[in-house]
Amino acid sequence: MSLAHFHVTPRSANAKTGPIVVTTSSANTCPDACPLKRTCYAKAGPLALHWSAVTRGDRGDPWRTFLATLADALRKAPRGQVWRHNQAGDLPGVGDAIDDARLAELADVNRAAGAKGFTYTHKPVTPADARGDVALAGANLASIFKAKEGGLVINLSANNLAHADALADASGGRLPVCVVLPEDAPPTLSTPGGRKVVVCPAQQREGVTCATCRLCSRGDRSVVVGFLAHGSGKKHIKKEGGAS
Repeated sequence: MSLAHFHVTPRSANAKTGPIVVTTSSANTCPDACPLKRTCYAKAGPLALHWSAVTRGDRGDPWRTFLATLADALRKAPRGQVWRHNQAGDLPGVGDAIDDARLAELADVNRAAGAKGFTYTHKPVTPADARGDVALAGANLASIFKAKEGGLVINLSANNLAHADALADASGGRLPVCVVLPEDAPPTLSTPGGRKVVVCPAQQREGVTCATCRLCSRGDRSVVVGFLAHGSGKKHIKKEGGAS
């Protein structure tokens, strides 16, 4: 794996996440399969400065030190507390491929701490998203399933409502899915396949955070979680719900 850095924030000051453990991974973990790679919300505001520092290696640590730092932070947090891997960045592995060994190690740290880690990924799990690379898509999907068995919940990130159906189908409905929506989307809606979509409660009600909601940390949920587009990339989200 090419040089990558990872950062642990033991107690986030982010109003959306609440005061939980949050991590950040360098930008080279982001897959080319993500259509918002160049217009990501994390490339604007204070988070952009932090992410850039992690990406340059000015902040954060190499993988082994990161794991030790994360394990320590989770041990000090209340047992069973939710935590978010990657407020910016993606799963370990440069580009479209998941580093299976490192993802398994991350899940092991989560399990050992009795924590409830969750995150999101745009790493391709369908041949279409992997530009026809069936082996890559299959390997990524297998890695995500293994992490789920280890207690780490990974939400498959969809580009639009139809894509949400495709991701749900790819996992046989066994992995949670989230989707980016236009900023004026209604609180509840449906995918073309009839799956219920609910907009992130933290975007709908004051005082709701990842720490109190925990919807994205539920690996067995049936509903798709929708995120209203925000940041510099929101103008690239089509009205029908999806990235342009």
